[in-house]
Amino acid sequence: MGKENSSISKDVAFGFLPAAKKDRVFGMWDLILIQVGIGISCICILTGAYTGLMVDAGEGLGAILFGEAFPILLIVPITIYFARYGIDTFIGFRSSFGYLGAKIFYFVFAILTIGYTAVALYMAGEAIVKLLSFTSLPAFLTSASTGVPLFAILLFIIAFAVTFKGPLAIRKFNWIGVPAIAILLVGLLILIVTGQGLEKILALTPAEPYEDFSRSFMTALELNVGLGFSWLPYLGQYSRLVKSEKAAYKATFFSYGILVNIAVVLGALTTLVVGTQNPTEWMIAIAGTWFGLIGLILLTLGNLTAAIFLMYSQVISLKTVFPKSSWLVAMLTTIPSVFLLLSSTFYNAFNSFITVIAYIMSIAGGIVIADFFFVKKQKISLYDLYNTNGKYKYWHGINPSAITSIIIGTVVYWGLYNPLLDKASGLFEYISAGIPAYFASLITYYISARYIFAYSVDKEASKKATEPIQEQVDLV
Repeated sequence: MGKENSSISKDVAFGFLPAAKKDRVFGMWDLILIQVGIGISCICILTGAYTGLMVDAGEGLGAILFGEAFPILLIVPITIYFARYGIDTFIGFRSSFGYLGAKIFYFVFAILTIGYTAVALYMAGEAIVKLLSFTSLPAFLTSASTGVPLFAILLFIIAFAVTFKGPLAIRKFNWIGVPAIAILLVGLLILIVTGQGLEKILALTPAEPYEDFSRSFMTALELNVGLGFSWLPYLGQYSRLVKSEKAAYKATFFSYGILVNIAVVLGALTTLVVGTQNPTEWMIAIAGTWFGLIGLILLTLGNLTAAIFLMYSQVISLKTVFPKSSWLVAMLTTIPSVFLLLSSTFYNAFNSFITVIAYIMSIAGGIVIADFFFVKKQKISLYDLYNTNGKYKYWHGINPSAITSIIIGTVVYWGLYNPLLDKASGLFEYISAGIPAYFASLITYYISARYIFAYSVDKEASKKATEPIQEQVDLV
């Protein structure tokens, strides 16, 4: 990498300006490492673990591979948008949600990220306490009720310090954390398969299935669908810094659509073998004491890496929504994660959390894909994305077509499945809920934007092309 590309402009790295050529320092493998670093830690491991509680190995593989990859296939084209214009997620979403609508969606995203960050740090705290249980340290440090929150908060402070330095510090950190967790997961997967034997693993039965097989399978599928759609708001923060659209597209599909499945599959198989969905219990049971201790160290490091990536995503997006905020003030918005670290309540409700995400992000995915590809036909005004009195103001800053799609998508999702009460309709057992909600919102948005709330910006997109994209980017 040449000297001129060795850093990112301060207003891009710590602000909301579009990334010009000189700011695009990430290649395809950089982006893969970052996104795999987020994915193969606690988020995917726990999704796999809950999958392994409900279905056997063969059924789990089907639920994982389809449930994770298909939603990514549906939303990954939006990375072209972010990479093309060098814009963050919530600047790009202004074209579909409106200026105010994108701000509102940011707060939904912030809640998601705070939750994910808390899960990553709490699991890391559990790993440290498990390590210290082999020492003679005071019970205060080795007890789950006191030690886990303490170490999780200390790790939060470390993640905060690294994130505060910006994307270049994060990039250096991921070359340590990502390979470490990848080696751990691949190693455990090999130990499970070779130690147990594939035939024995396939014969294992889940510990907590539903009475009806189709209910178990579709619930497991929905968990993985929620995981796949949950990556949507994270696609812009790093794709904007990638050197080409093709690299951003391929890296996103390979990382979120394929590679992170290693962690999900591991979580499912290990839960079946060990009988618990707690990853800190897996290491010793599968790898023995010494290798298990090394595994716990790597698990801690991997989850710390994920927390850093998640923090940066939240903070840089706040800077796009509220550009006058200082970087420090934006960083302080990550502090609510600490309150979720004080007990295991939120961590133990991860399965409900991920299905609520499936509801929200499946609908949002349908909206943004419909807007960029089918309504705007990839013809976006970069100027108007930043001019909050421009074409994307719609109705008082909110796009009525997006609201209509959210309403219809909500009716479809909750009519099929209630994620809070874990109640499903009969139809859910055949089509799940997240994917139908995605297509319902996509179709609704297209019809609404073209024929009901047809604003001039949508009509213009079907008649004329914008300036060449590269010229727009270079002008910034």
